[in-house]
Amino acid sequence: MKICAILVLTVLQLVILTSAAAAQSFIENTGLIDVYVGSERSETVSRLRSGGYELADGTDVRFDRWYSSNWRDLSFSFLTEITPGFGLIWGLSTGERGEKYRIAPALEVGLMLQIDLSRNSTLTFSARTKLGGLLQEQTCTADYGAIGGVQRVNCRMAASPLAPADTLDYLIHMHAVEESTVSVVYELRF
Repeated sequence: MKICAILVLTVLQLVILTSAAAAQSFIENTGLIDVYVGSERSETVSRLRSGGYELADGTDVRFDRWYSSNWRDLSFSFLTEITPGFGLIWGLSTGERGEKYRIAPALEVGLMLQIDLSRNSTLTFSARTKLGGLLQEQTCTADYGAIGGVQRVNCRMAASPLAPADTLDYLIHMHAVEESTVSVVYELRF
């Protein structure tokens, strides 16, 4: 029994030491490659701020309050070198929220392959995509009085000639994967 306990403790110590060495190696081989504010989804929301309409009682409704945020989607990207010339791209984005929309946080994954063609030329291939990060527009409740009563509607289209239920088809649902990129770069140094 005592030998079994010693064996288990020895294996645990080896796992801890191996994990610590792997973590140290991971940190040494990882670097920050990009930090940026905003995204295509955030820009889509920005374009919605300029609209508005007038209610039946003359009240002015502006979209800027609904589609503004104190915090823009913030992304961090890292590159972890696995072997010389090959690395994994990974990162995350914080998301963003306004009164009538939400951009969920996202994870970024990708890879980078670099091939030295000669002493002065390099070919680099990279591909990135984001997981999560859904932009989802929220609905409003509008009172159409005697004509239609209280109904759920696309906030931006509450005053349009469309039936309230039909405006829901125009709510924005945009996935971060639509921002995926693939690039091939040939570099010649002289």
